[in-house]
Amino acid sequence: MKKYSGSFEVLDEHFSFPGKTVIDVGCGNGDAARWLEGRGARVTGLDSREMLEKARACPTAGSETYVEGGAQRLPFPDGSADAILYQASFHHVPPAFMADAARECRRVLKAGGRAAFIEPVYQPGAYCEITRLVEDESELIQKAHEAIVSLAGLGLRMEREEFFYLERSFADYIRLIGFFVEDAARRENILARAREITGRLSAAAGRAFDNFRYRSICRLNILAKGARRGAEAREAPS
Repeated sequence: MKKYSGSFEVLDEHFSFPGKTVIDVGCGNGDAARWLEGRGARVTGLDSREMLEKARACPTAGSETYVEGGAQRLPFPDGSADAILYQASFHHVPPAFMADAARECRRVLKAGGRAAFIEPVYQPGAYCEITRLVEDESELIQKAHEAIVSLAGLGLRMEREEFFYLERSFADYIRLIGFFVEDAARRENILARAREITGRLSAAAGRAFDNFRYRSICRLNILAKGARRGAEAREAPS
């Protein structure tokens, strides 16, 4: 399993962004949207109003744009995106709407466009041991993968599926919790439990607490939409 320094390195390895129209679904605080804009993409970040307020407030914002919305109903025209990215976001789509989200992905991609899905994978002793203290999403992640694979039945080709990992420290976890858990009492309770788990795992590994690194294991799926062949070619109905 290959190690990457971050998800941006994964995207850089598999995509070329200059001049491309890119949609970042579930853009969060806009880190990826700003990185994509810096790579020369015309990028739009999509998320909830609350998240977009954080993205727009960033002092390093560039020419990227942000639109409120969800994966199950993308507010973009048919065939308008060269690439659609779902970075740890597809499993947040309510299960009842995952099939709709898959069809929306296909609709909005241009012929020849590609979609990338990066989703967490649960494995004992990995980073999920402490991220699941916020919410156990294992069932949602499984349903999300099933919906992603179903895209092959909607006319998209599975170009790549692979596993990789990132390294995460307890300091990374503190920043994560600070961003996603606003209630101070709940945040302190989660951190206390995570500190206990990390102490146990670091001791078992013979590493100092501050030097211990979790493996954050992820699955990458890249799907491509077939290019038109001839003037008479028509897209299959959504």
